Amino acid sequence: MDTVNYLDKILTSAIKQRASDIHVQPERESFNIAFRIDGSLYVIDTLLKSEQEEFISRIKVLSQADITESRLPQQGHFELNFEGKIYNMRISIIPTLYGEAVVLRILNRDDILIKLEELGFDDDQLSAMNRLISSPYGMILITGPCGSGKTVLLYSILNVLKKPGKNILTLEDPVECQITDMRQIQINEKLGLDFVSAMKTALRQDPDVMMLGEIRDAESARMAVQAALTGILFFSTFHTLDVPALVSRLLEIGIPNSIAAQSIVGVVSSRLVRKVCKACGEAHQIDDYEKRVLDGINLEGAKFRKGKGCNACNNSGYYGRVGIFEITSFDDEIRACIIEKQSFSALRKILEQKKVKSLRDAACNKVLSGVTTAEEVVRVIGSPF
Repeated sequence: MDTVNYLDKILTSAIKQRASDIHVQPERESFNIAFRIDGSLYVIDTLLKSEQEEFISRIKVLSQADITESRLPQQGHFELNFEGKIYNMRISIIPTLYGEAVVLRILNRDDILIKLEELGFDDDQLSAMNRLISSPYGMILITGPCGSGKTVLLYSILNVLKKPGKNILTLEDPVECQITDMRQIQINEKLGLDFVSAMKTALRQDPDVMMLGEIRDAESARMAVQAALTGILFFSTFHTLDVPALVSRLLEIGIPNSIAAQSIVGVVSSRLVRKVCKACGEAHQIDDYEKRVLDGINLEGAKFRKGKGCNACNNSGYYGRVGIFEITSFDDEIRACIIEKQSFSALRKILEQKKVKSLRDAACNKVLSGVTTAEEVVRVIGSPF
């Protein structure tokens, strides 16, 4: 096998098929190449075990990883110019029982810089989102599991806020999208430039808006709330599934109740659902199970659609993804609940009342308009029964 040409073929094929990730999966007698497309993995080739080491070494060379190290996890990245566009390939390598497993995350500026109104917000949610990001100061957090569109949402927000007279600083590892008129700081822990030390310095750079790629630990959380309380509009992501869990997690890692309550101005929960393929989608009569999924939702005027499966969508019936969101703006009632250390159930009840629209309602609206299906709602946010 010509490893160099084969890897080039895999990379370009992944881009053409809109893959977000390329997986190299070692097995006992072989190894697989798989693409993640619209959130689902598809094995596209299986190669001989004897070719595995050379193939992974080529990836290590491109990403400037240590080709002599196979016992420890490694990370790296490289850029690929394809059809006039620059793609950033983020590499993660980890040793497994049958050899090193590799994941290449494919990032492209055009895929990240999407207008806020094109992400999937309903009209009332978009209005709430614009009010939230117009806050002069405070902390706005984006929550959701891995691969739920948090980074795309963050960049879209920053692109809205990027105006003359605003000093915007970002702290990222890595910088996933280069944007003009912003100061983007690449974290390099090997050189001692970690998130905390970078934050301390960045706060002396007179920022109006700051973005931290992710709140990872207690120290970065403390720095984030400190920044928010100094009059800066601060954005970051946090790996929790909902707002009550986020508040609980901040308190668990040592943020005082009063500080957490006063620093947060809003939280946005994000998910991605697959869209019905336009090429093979057709009108659909929902069954009893789908009606149960949509229980409590007004079905009048609904335009249900479902894809039959075709070459364009890998016979999945879906092509592309769209966001569903849940926006919670913190007000005095929520802050009082946190400061007074009321029970978790009391906090959850109040937060439920303050949502512009729940994730489930936002997802069901997409079903009613034929954008996605009831099965996809269950896959992403779970069954309501």
